[in-house]
Amino acid sequence: VNNEEVVRKLPQSFRVVFLLVYTDVEGQIIVGGVILKLFIQQPSWVLRRPKEFLVALMDRFDNLIAQPDPNGEELETVSQAVVCLFVAQQQMADMLPQLGHIPKIFKELKVKSPINNAIPKACIAVVHQIVNNDLCVATMKTCDCMEPLIIGMKARPDAVGLAAEALHTLFERNDTVLVHKAVKAGLVEYLLELLDSPLQGVDNPSGAKAQIVKALKAMRKDLELGDEIDATLEKSSVWSIYKDQKHDLFIQQTQFAGYLTGPVGVAGYLTAGTSTQASAVSDEPPPMDLHHEEEADD
Repeated sequence: VNNEEVVRKLPQSFRVVFLLVYTDVEGQIIVGGVILKLFIQQPSWVLRRPKEFLVALMDRFDNLIAQPDPNGEELETVSQAVVCLFVAQQQMADMLPQLGHIPKIFKELKVKSPINNAIPKACIAVVHQIVNNDLCVATMKTCDCMEPLIIGMKARPDAVGLAAEALHTLFERNDTVLVHKAVKAGLVEYLLELLDSPLQGVDNPSGAKAQIVKALKAMRKDLELGDEIDATLEKSSVWSIYKDQKHDLFIQQTQFAGYLTGPVGVAGYLTAGTSTQASAVSDEPPPMDLHHEEEADD
């Protein structure tokens, strides 16, 4: 039975509502009752059920990165929504460790990078945000996180700058556990290799190298492993070129800053089935779909 036949059999009073909802959301990616395209446009608006949305969104992300060949457009949209959520509503990241997603992200980053280069870019983008959260970092310390990042950077050179910035953020915490994982994974040697390369495929090679230098300098401050790291660095001819240079002028804002296009609202709800076109950017909060909300409350 096709959709037209179903609609013809519906009562006239219901048919109008059905057509409105179906037409408005057709072709849109909806997670937890939220049209992701609208959410990405206005990620600061308050969600009606924030925890449920986070669970549904991360489950969708996990499902996509677990596939050998996920839909590229869907993966990009979902990963962008995850990033927007943690940028605009940072406290939401506090709930992430208890949901068990962080080890899965690094596992798929390690396993899928050699076979699908869309997955490492998405994973690195999410990691770039969660390294700012204490609880997320505490979970990262318990899993294999450094080797997957190296594998991901090799698969997606255009994500090197983002990954290097995430590494710098991690090592600025002066946490020996993280530095030990990095040394064991051969991260120091790999970052030196990147410094000695032209970083082809990277939009801002100078900025990426600046983040790499800052990450290495943060690692060498470690009280337990700093001397070992220093010994490795001093043997490198390329390190002698970069170690005393000032790099801050080369560092640009990350690409995700542009996602936050609207002000923070206190009464706006993002729900599926709105009558507003998803392609239109507005300062007004997306209207609610009353039909959808009534069904959710039943």
